[in-house]
Amino acid sequence: MGKEYVRFRCHHCLHCCTKVVCLPTPADVIRIVQATGRDPLSFLEFVTSEGISSVDPNDPTWLDCGDERYLMALWRPDERCVFLDHENRRCGIYEDRPILCRLYPFKARFRRDGVFKGFGLHGDVECPRHQDGEVAVAPLYALLQEDEEHQCDYEDLVRVFNRKQYPGKRPEDFIGMFVERN
Repeated sequence: MGKEYVRFRCHHCLHCCTKVVCLPTPADVIRIVQATGRDPLSFLEFVTSEGISSVDPNDPTWLDCGDERYLMALWRPDERCVFLDHENRRCGIYEDRPILCRLYPFKARFRRDGVFKGFGLHGDVECPRHQDGEVAVAPLYALLQEDEEHQCDYEDLVRVFNRKQYPGKRPEDFIGMFVERN
């Protein structure tokens, strides 16, 4: 872990595109819609706690619909991200991908008092974490700050959505709170 650089180089093992469930923020979804023109329902799915066990049950982005809870995720047909280009094994929306994808496999490190300390590599993932390159910390930190802002907005939207009670409420209804669909 470094203050200026993290030793890492992606070797395109595809772990992040096949083994990681990406939970985009509404801001990520808006960016993807603007870049691709696609309807969000063509690239999103809503997973239950059975589909993703690694997210804390108290996470503030769980959507409540009746007796079930959901998280908004990028759709993973055949356990591969919907945007993974099968031909060239690369991200089809690389420039517009969610911030979570941009930050992965990096993990922000904080002191006990909450002060940012630097970045390292997630230790609990299957990514080979090749260390034959250097990634600058400053752009990662800027992404982390942007993501924190988006997370606050996301949590606010989820609170409003979860307060709404009506018959037939579906997690897909959440999209209408931030994207105008045709």
